[in-house]
Amino acid sequence: MDRLDHYRKLIRDILTDHTKVPYKHGDIKFETVFDPESDRYLLMILGRDQKRYQHGCLIHVDIIDGKIWVQRDGTEVGVAREFVEAGVPKEQIVLGFMSPERRKDTEFAVA
Repeated sequence: MDRLDHYRKLIRDILTDHTKVPYKHGDIKFETVFDPESDRYLLMILGRDQKRYQHGCLIHVDIIDGKIWVQRDGTEVGVAREFVEAGVPKEQIVLGFMSPERRKDTEFAVA
């Protein structure tokens, strides 16, 4: 399996694992949205918490120019940390939600 196929499988596995964690409040569930043609992967949150409808993106990851771009991470653990623990080098992970100036101060790739 080449590196990009490995990254695609890893992203799908990690996001799918997050769907198994029960939400603490209301009738909330998680759903994955995978677009392998665009290399775009989302973990959506939706349902009702009391009378409020909840709908949003908890995790958004893209593969751009062969690197994993974390565009949104609403988890407590940090999805970038999960990628590192799974063996992805930090220089292959971009924290896209941070400005390029702030990315320089992290251990992860700038772009």
